[in-house]
Amino acid sequence: MDAEAYKTGHIESFLQNYELLVRDLAEMAADWSNLDDEERGHYRSELLQTWGNRKVLGILFKAKKLNSAQELRLADLDRLLLEQASLMEQCFGFDLNQLLAIFRWGTPLSDSTQTVRIEVEPASLDRIASILVPSSPV
Repeated sequence: MDAEAYKTGHIESFLQNYELLVRDLAEMAADWSNLDDEERGHYRSELLQTWGNRKVLGILFKAKKLNSAQELRLADLDRLLLEQASLMEQCFGFDLNQLLAIFRWGTPLSDSTQTVRIEVEPASLDRIASILVPSSPV
């Protein structure tokens, strides 16, 4: 990916779409069971585009292409996303393991000393533990 090809307008658009996703997530989750397949499909297609753009934002962050205001905004949105991890799983099937990809792509949170509160279902933690913790005989 050529980080130079992405200008301020692209970055602001990606941040705006990401903000719409994470700020509307609680409302969307509350209505999720009432949505028909077409409406859910619409939200899923928006998520895929936004999630791909989030990856680009991470690459641009690592390449030092975001200004300080954009970095702060990205950090705030990433924090809000992680705080709503259970809603991402409820609506889109994204578990914590998938959300933590933002740390591989690049996030200002990797340099933060502030606590992030993450609400997840225990089953999600079990899946992560099976990846991170080697099984040992009892």
